[in-house]
Amino acid sequence: MPPMLDDYAGVRVLDVSQGFAGPYCGAILARGGASVIKVEPPSGDWARAIGGSVDGHTAFSLVPNIGKRAVCIDGTKEQGRALLTKLAKGADIVIQNFRPGVVERLQIADHQLRPENPDLIYVSILGFGAGPYEKRPATDTIIQGFTGMMEMNRDAQGTPRRIGMLAVDTAAGVYAAQQVGAALYRRLTKRGGQHVKISLVEVAAAFQAMPIVDDALRRRGQPNVPLSVPIGTFATSDGHINLSCVSNAMFQGICTALGKADWILDPRFATESSRLDHAGEITMEVARILRTKPSKYWIGAFERQDVLCGPVQGYREFLDDPHVRGSGLQATCKAAHSKDCPLRCFPEARP
Repeated sequence: MPPMLDDYAGVRVLDVSQGFAGPYCGAILARGGASVIKVEPPSGDWARAIGGSVDGHTAFSLVPNIGKRAVCIDGTKEQGRALLTKLAKGADIVIQNFRPGVVERLQIADHQLRPENPDLIYVSILGFGAGPYEKRPATDTIIQGFTGMMEMNRDAQGTPRRIGMLAVDTAAGVYAAQQVGAALYRRLTKRGGQHVKISLVEVAAAFQAMPIVDDALRRRGQPNVPLSVPIGTFATSDGHINLSCVSNAMFQGICTALGKADWILDPRFATESSRLDHAGEITMEVARILRTKPSKYWIGAFERQDVLCGPVQGYREFLDDPHVRGSGLQATCKAAHSKDCPLRCFPEARP
């Protein structure tokens, strides 16, 4: 198991959320030392059925629930609702991500708990949030499409694509945990509890702040301008590498590594702005040269010139990388009774 911290030692969390965003917030708090009780209905968290399952576990359900104590409570029965209310009234933090009206039926809505627990930090992770679409169901994919994230990620044929992971849900869990930390400080300074409300829509908007602003600054119909030239993912003779040029000195290093010393003296490529004017020519020639040798060769050549570069790896290559194995970035957990699973430590919780 990854190491646990003690920053939140003594903090009691009741996590009644399901899926990924809410539970991931709870997992971050658990990794920080909080005591987190995860409540599941008799049918189990629906995340258990998403993706490949082994003995009732999937990556979807495992990752956001490590470090918690799980209990099964039937909220459709009066006895179950009474137990939920008792746990919530004794908690420092409650996390929920139900659609409007559900927590009221379970008798654990913020306004139902606060009279007896005024210092409660109540976390609601919503789909669309307040507004005309408040009651619409939302998932990571729905929100990626709604907020422009898929439009930004079009394929070569122009078809919008979702980012191939739970980008919005993961960011929502991180933002929520961040707000919980602020709310705990607020409570520590004798300003009481707080109802923290975070919607997936506002999370996706905040996560995409830079491209949204960039789009607003460009005239409608104007094409995207690369951040610099050359930049991007390039094919080599045996794979792909990422290359990024962020200064004139780095461009000169790229020229040296590629054997294009004549570019250094070419006035068309003398400044970052002039290179943008010739982005197509530069990119095509860089791509042609990089295809002639393997990734390892080019990474070594660019590193000797202090150029930003790196390999494009799969997860197995990443986990087997000497840096990952030697720096404490990875730990393992037992899942599905006996299977060892790699589990990425949170940045603040390394050994």
